[in-house]
Amino acid sequence: MTSASDWASLQGQLDCAAQLYGADGPHRVAAWFAQEQGRVDDPDFARLFSDHISLPGIASLDFAHRHVTTRHGALIGGIRFYAQDIARPFVEVIAHDFEDVQTLTQVTAAEWRDFAPQHLRLHVIPGTPLPAKGTLDMSLYVGRYRDLRAPAHRVQLGVFDSAKQALCIVEDRFEVMAQHDPDLRRNVSPISHEALSEMFEVGQVHRITAVGQGTVGLIAAMPGHIGWVAGDEIIEAVVAIGHAGHGYAAAAQFALSARNEDKGEAMLIGTIDGLNIASRRSAERVGRKRIIDYVFLPLDPPA
Repeated sequence: MTSASDWASLQGQLDCAAQLYGADGPHRVAAWFAQEQGRVDDPDFARLFSDHISLPGIASLDFAHRHVTTRHGALIGGIRFYAQDIARPFVEVIAHDFEDVQTLTQVTAAEWRDFAPQHLRLHVIPGTPLPAKGTLDMSLYVGRYRDLRAPAHRVQLGVFDSAKQALCIVEDRFEVMAQHDPDLRRNVSPISHEALSEMFEVGQVHRITAVGQGTVGLIAAMPGHIGWVAGDEIIEAVVAIGHAGHGYAAAAQFALSARNEDKGEAMLIGTIDGLNIASRRSAERVGRKRIIDYVFLPLDPPA
């Protein structure tokens, strides 16, 4: 297997990792990439999909990552389903060395033709030139706790009396989203009842309160990884109905830094949908930086 540095498409991430983590950064990318390569033809990884998805003509091992080599270039990637919807398949391209993007899309469409994928998705550094048909799916935002900025408004983080109280805020927000922003709602899913309850039990679900307003939302975060980036991952951040537009989401992220003073070098991380303008602004307002874009390129049916 090849190393991360052998793939031109990963050079931007190697450089970004070096800026974030110093000399340890490229090693983090290499470890993540080795894990992704290990999923090539891995039956155990494939069963994470096939145990729950049954598609005509698709064998279990078809869900594993593949290393595809052609005279035009090579790629490593695997099938995915957007928002866990089997009607929206796409191919996650982990790395490639194609010089021509159109050829990359043609090879990808042909290799995964049995799934009829609608798009392939690339991981690129923001500002990377893309074809005219490229569309932003989501972005990864990160910020060290010690670097987060205090927004204009301040909030307090507290504890809900029950997980159900937090769940009601989430459900109300997503109902309104479905009515007023159906495209965004199609892309994002609320935290599950089970996951929220588990996080609540270990103190990872925080009630956001503002002076004179009472409860204005919730933020839930837990230690995790997104690709090669490690940190406290925001699993859910919701401002309650009627309290949007006051900067409470940004203030809650800053309040988390106060709770984690002993982890000043640690990262607050999370992906944000390209259509979620409010959340993207909140992340930027508190000082989290956009370091990776996940970009869709359309795939035409192979000839």
